[in-house]
Amino acid sequence: MTKVVFCEDGKRCLALIDEVRRDVVFSDVAMPEMDGSGLADAIHGTPCLPHIRIVLMTASVQREQIDECFRHGAAAHLAKPFAMSERRARVAQFFES
Repeated sequence: MTKVVFCEDGKRCLALIDEVRRDVVFSDVAMPEMDGSGLADAIHGTPCLPHIRIVLMTASVQREQIDECFRHGAAAHLAKPFAMSERRARVAQFFES
């Protein structure tokens, strides 16, 4: 069963990660309090969380901004707007054997 938890910003997401234990985090790059890149850095910098796959979403399709997502440890990038089928495909690729 898939359970989705929504957070309004990166700081709130980071605070909830220990509590809700997720395998995948979808984060907008541009958020208040802590942006998506900062969230990715914080998740990967926490010893018990490196298994979490992060998908950073942005309206930018410029190569340098997409590369920046991967430099911060994103497992994938989604360009906005995107179809929900794209989101499901990203999650499915993480769990294929």
